[in-house]
Amino acid sequence: MSLTKYPNGISVYGVPVVPSASPDVVTGEVFYVGATAATGGKWLAGVDDPSCGSFQQPFATIDYAIGKCTASRGDVIYVLPGHTESVAAAGGIACDIAGISIIGLGKGTTRPTITLATAATASVTVSAADITLKNLIFVANLDNMATCFTVSAKDCTIDNCEFRDTSDALHFLSCILTNTTNNGADGLTVTNCKRFGLAAASTAFVSILANEDRVTLNNNLYVGAGATGNVGHFLIMADKVVTNAEIAYNKLILPAASSVSVGTFMTGSATTMTGVVHNNYVASIDTTAALFCTATMTFGMFENYQTGVLANSGLIWPAADTPS
Repeated sequence: MSLTKYPNGISVYGVPVVPSASPDVVTGEVFYVGATAATGGKWLAGVDDPSCGSFQQPFATIDYAIGKCTASRGDVIYVLPGHTESVAAAGGIACDIAGISIIGLGKGTTRPTITLATAATASVTVSAADITLKNLIFVANLDNMATCFTVSAKDCTIDNCEFRDTSDALHFLSCILTNTTNNGADGLTVTNCKRFGLAAASTAFVSILANEDRVTLNNNLYVGAGATGNVGHFLIMADKVVTNAEIAYNKLILPAASSVSVGTFMTGSATTMTGVVHNNYVASIDTTAALFCTATMTFGMFENYQTGVLANSGLIWPAADTPS
């Protein structure tokens, strides 16, 4: 009997490990999701039945696979290349089992694709702690979709995922929201993700709706092809206090002409924020003086660059300190 649900079993000194696409050690059960059969018969079309979930006979939907996991055991759900799935309601995929990982397999066009449509409230919800999602594509296919993710639990990681609008009239407003309970989404980590937006009305890539601690937003790319709103396009925090944050190496590109007076990259009115914001880059067509962020923010700021003319290299914003 193999040590894992992989076709031949993979182990290192008796400890099962995941495929080379993700070298983490697996301590729990492994389940597979794949809606359609693979060319060549490597796996059959998915079926949401308790007897399924193996590589050869996967489940059909991610939400069903989540329901077969056990909390805090370290279970992993692998979503097979070419998988497609639709989400039609809020919590259509509900990440409500703590400690699980949902990992898409495949590269480029073969990556698993989840399309949100039918209702503007359709979303993926994260209500259990220690959830990880990797290498998935999320597509908005309805006008003014409020968000792709609503996060209300601690230590959620969204890594190497891609967010796409279908058109200016079929788009996300925001991609990741926290809920309104203070410290409910502590430890939120968004890394290596890409957002390709097409709508003029889109708002921030990430919106913080409560006081949160240990927020990490690193190495993300947002290209807002049509975005023209007077908002912080990468991050909105309103009056919420974000502490012990690292916001670094993000790129924001806004090729449509706009006038952003509140801070193009991020906005927030709290004056007790802590953490560091460094090495972020903003290129926009700004018809007024370029402003990187709300002036009263109290993060440590280092080496952030912005230009209001796309053909120019950026200047340091906020302005560099001067020797006393």
